[in-house]
Parts: sequence; C-alpha cells; structure tokens
Amino acid sequence: MRVLLINPWASEYFPPPSIGYLQSALKYWKTDVHAMDLQEAMATTEAFDLVGVSFHSFSVKFARQIRDKFKGRLICGGHHPSAMPQQMLSIGYDQVVIGEGENAIIDIIEGNTNQIIRAEEVEHKYFFSINEIPVPDYSGLKFSGEMGIPIISSRGCPFRCNFCFSSDFWGHHWKARSAENVILEIEKRKSEGWKSWMMEDDNFTLDKNRTYEICHYLDGRFIWQCASRAESLDLELCKELYRAGCRTVWLGVESLSQSALDRCNKNTTVNKMVQGILNARQSGLQTVCQLIAGLPGDSLEDILITRSELKKHKITAGYNIAWILPKTNIYDEAVKRGFRDEIYLSEGAPFYTYEYDLKTLKQWATYV
Repeated sequence: MRVLLINPWASEYFPPPSIGYLQSALKYWKTDVHAMDLQEAMATTEAFDLVGVSFHSFSVKFARQIRDKFKGRLICGGHHPSAMPQQMLSIGYDQVVIGEGENAIIDIIEGNTNQIIRAEEVEHKYFFSINEIPVPDYSGLKFSGEMGIPIISSRGCPFRCNFCFSSDFWGHHWKARSAENVILEIEKRKSEGWKSWMMEDDNFTLDKNRTYEICHYLDGRFIWQCASRAESLDLELCKELYRAGCRTVWLGVESLSQSALDRCNKNTTVNKMVQGILNARQSGLQTVCQLIAGLPGDSLEDILITRSELKKHKITAGYNIAWILPKTNIYDEAVKRGFRDEIYLSEGAPFYTYEYDLKTLKQWATYV
C-alpha cells in the first residue's frame, strides 16, 4: 500500500510531530509512505492508496479542499477530528481516528474499515508503550530549523484548564517516555547534525525525577528550550535546567488576575506562578510568558491587574486572544450565543468575540 501523509498547516519553525510520528511508525511497518506539506500535496500528480491528514481547528478549513483533490480513500485524525468526528465524516472523509494515531493507522492498513476508530479501542496493538514508537521522521516536510527540532518527551496533561482542548484529547492523562528513551532521540538528532531543540511537551517538568535524569545526561553540552507550568519551577529545578543547557522556558500563564485563573480552572495561584518566574530569572533562565485576553467572563479589570503584576515584577509577556476550540468552556459559551460548527470548515478557529469586539480585545493585548 502506498500512503501519503499531509501536513495542512506548515510552520516556519517546527514540523508537526503528529506527521513525524505517523511516518516513522509506518516506515517501521515497512509501508511505502510519503509526507508532504499542503501546497506540495495539492500539486502532486502521484497516485496513493491511502491519504491521511492531521488537523487542528485552525487547519481544518482546508479539509474540503483536500477532499476534492483526493478522490480515493481519505482518513484524518488530530485534535479537531477527535473532537468532531461526525463533522469530518459529513464532508466525505472515509475514516476518522480519535486520539493517538500510530496503532490506529497501521490497523487501518491491516484492514480496519470502521468509520470512527478510537485509539484506545484498537484491537491489534503494534506499539505497546510510548517508548516503542520510533522517533519522528520529518522527511518531506519543510521547516527552517532556526529554533532547532521539536522533541516530544511526554504526551498529555493531567490538568483541566477549561479553555484548552489538549488535555481532553489526551483524556486528562500524562504519560512520559523514559529518560533513556528521550536520550536515544537526542543522540539520533545529534548524529543528524542538530545542535538545539525544543522539548515541546505540554509540561516537560511534570516528573521532576525524570527531568533531572535527562538534565544530568545533557550536562550543558547543548542549548535547548522547554515548556512548563510556572508554579512548578522551584529554584533547585531552575538551576538544574540552566546547568543542563536550557536557556528558555515557555509558560502558559494566561492571566495574573486570580479571579481569571479561577474562572478558567487553572488550579494555581498568582503568587505561585510569579515565584516560579522569579526563580527562573534568578537561575539565568529566560521565560516566555503567554497570556490570554478575552476568556469568558474577562473584564478590563482582569487585564489591568495582570498589567500591574507584570510591571511590579518586571515580567516580560505577550498576549494571545482567546480562540474558540471544541470541547472547551469557550466553545460552550459561544454555542449559547449562536456559534455554528460550520465556521471551522470555512474559517478555522475564530476568536471568542461574543462579550467584547475584536478591536477591544486587540487593545487589551497591548496591555503588557
């Protein structure tokens, strides 16, 4: 069987790990597989027996275009199809995978014809643990490499922030590759000439013992980045990250108004997050703090409180405007106000503008 994997949302900096993992899994299974970004895929005249696409809610606006191009067997997975499988079937996709795709796509090749395939219910397991899946293969995908290469050392998130679909996609669970397995990927990337990377997990530092094991191996020989929760950054951990070569930690802070944090079920406090950011600074780490303007119930007061805390502690941060993503509190609030799922297929994920207009939200996003 000849398989094409399509990345419909090309990034300047990083290739999509989802396509990378699927491609490596299929090559391990001795499948003739090719990966392409959207523009190349739409221009190809090659024939394929199976075409697979990984969508999020921003890229699903290309779903009909891809369906019109490829008349044969077309499957999809990723965050958006996992949340809205019936929507994908309604526009002509033959099969939808909900959840992780490595076992599911091999099962499809081996004969599974179910329209909806839930990863945890796949009868035949080809990879029994996260450590067995081969490291991602990004052949055929274009990216600058300016920030290095992504490494996913764990999957999922145990938290329940109600603006985020990622934790729901993973069933509110977190599973990690062993330190030894992550180190094997680092060695492979090193042999390929890579000298920097981003630990692109939702929360790289969740298991501190595992973090220390990886840091002990790295021992400052490379410069790299990771993502974490601000309140998890105790001083000892920050010093070890810096010693190991980490120079930047990306943090989803969202707001420094306690009222806003409580409304979005962030399950932390302003004081804890600020202390983690200050610990990182004291250790030499740069923090990239990401805020969200326009969460349901937000007010100008929340934005001004956040700005005051940023100035007080000299914290550098940037705002995003809240997006409407399926299976989130924001989605539920938007539906109450007339939001229609068809918008995803025509526009991608829109901003949440039911309480404030876009001009106001963009103005709030400058208050840092």
